[in-house]
Amino acid sequence: MSEALTFDPGAAARVRLCSRRDNGWSGVLVRLLDNAETAELDLPPVDDQIVVLVSRGSTSIESRHGSTWRRADYGPGSIGLTAPGHPTRIRWRGTDRTQTTHVHLPGALVDRTALDLWGRDAGRLGRPDALSVEDPVLASVLGALKSAALAGADELYAESAATFLAVHLLTRHAAAPPPREFGRDELRTRRAVQFIRDNHHLPLSLADMAAAADLSAFHFLRVFKTATGQTPYRYLTRIRVERACRHLERGELSVTEIAQACGFATPSRFASAFRAQIGQSPSAYRAAVRYQQ
Repeated sequence: MSEALTFDPGAAARVRLCSRRDNGWSGVLVRLLDNAETAELDLPPVDDQIVVLVSRGSTSIESRHGSTWRRADYGPGSIGLTAPGHPTRIRWRGTDRTQTTHVHLPGALVDRTALDLWGRDAGRLGRPDALSVEDPVLASVLGALKSAALAGADELYAESAATFLAVHLLTRHAAAPPPREFGRDELRTRRAVQFIRDNHHLPLSLADMAAAADLSAFHFLRVFKTATGQTPYRYLTRIRVERACRHLERGELSVTEIAQACGFATPSRFASAFRAQIGQSPSAYRAAVRYQQ
């Protein structure tokens, strides 16, 4: 998400609000922009799925992919979708200034959602990308995220909305089949995955995780690895490290407190697991995040 934070729209737009800078949100980026009447911009590729809602004003916008230009008329409620990794050149011309809400969903969240729903990553399904769509549900959720960011709401609000947005975008605006039906073992694995996510901060044993799936420890180990490609303990450690990253980005707790909050028995075990998964120490990761901000 660093590319989005460092990109400067210059005279084309004024950033009224940035949820990471102004609210401390680390997972979901929400930006509120006041745009000039006429402008042309080269937008760099980012790792996020971007959703843009026009909340005020009208304009005519064109977007170029390769040598082809696409055109659409934007007004309040119009929505644009940009897939991760797509550089874009855009230009717009209107008679008044527009206000837009830009929501950046982490590409990893979209891919993980696609895997949960269809067993394939979003790249194989076709990530949502459209110059203009009309979707009242999207407009309502994006408007609510804008209001939450302006009000300084807790990031939990944004994280919950982001999960819904990922499912909705893939279901309504990607070339995806209907969600597949899950077999009995897959349903049990999904229960165990949710149990791990909800209780990662506790000293979970293999028996605890197997009980959540209503399986014996031996059968659960085999079923879980078949479904996820990981052992339960490896998956648990990954979830703990992911949560630790969020705490490190927020900067509210010490490394020792984060180790305890994320279920690691000791700070040294936390540091070892973190380095194995992220490639640097927790302190180095925190310093790198601060530098990007």
